[in-house]
Amino acid sequence: MRPVLAHSSTPEAPAGITAHLRRRRREGRPVVIDLGCGGRKTPDAFGVDAAPLPGVDLVHDLLSLPYPLPGDCADQVVLYHVLEHFADPLPVLEEVWRIARPGSRVLIRTPHYSGIYAWKDPTHRRAFTSESFHYFGENAYSYYTHARFRVVSVRLKYFMEEHLWPWPHRAWARAVQWVLDRHPTFGERFLSFLVGGIDELQVTLEAVKPPTRETNGTEPS
Repeated sequence: MRPVLAHSSTPEAPAGITAHLRRRRREGRPVVIDLGCGGRKTPDAFGVDAAPLPGVDLVHDLLSLPYPLPGDCADQVVLYHVLEHFADPLPVLEEVWRIARPGSRVLIRTPHYSGIYAWKDPTHRRAFTSESFHYFGENAYSYYTHARFRVVSVRLKYFMEEHLWPWPHRAWARAVQWVLDRHPTFGERFLSFLVGGIDELQVTLEAVKPPTRETNGTEPS
């Protein structure tokens, strides 16, 4: 059984995120935090990455806990192709839960275990199924973590780049996606092994936590 990690107190937020939060609240605009953004940060987001790439607003290794971000500060957290790089993704999602405001959305894209994208990258440590994100309060095995999320949606995505394949292959890919969108359980359990695997999970979570006193967005509640 994995012990629950006790985080130390959150380090002081850097001036960049403090100014960003104040500006967004003043303008009445949502705060979007893109964790592990790399060189393709979500437009209008505050980007965090271990590499000092163009567009990264805060250089920080996501293995280093806690993150220098205030609690309850984000209206949306983005994790695009990040979780598969961690042998243990629970501490990452616990930090996501900490910085997320009650009811905020968490957008995740990650390889499906059955597809080639899950394992061809040597830096990938694990992959996921459509049921993986129910272990945060929605099933009987959620005692491994204190983070709580509601699964809003899960989409199984089958890729076949339109500009690389002739029309019969594109038609095939569209037919496969049609089945996955309408019969996801059948698609994951049976169809995936006939079509060479499902490529990606596109998941939306909602942070489940008690309401907090509104602040100016610069300090944890």
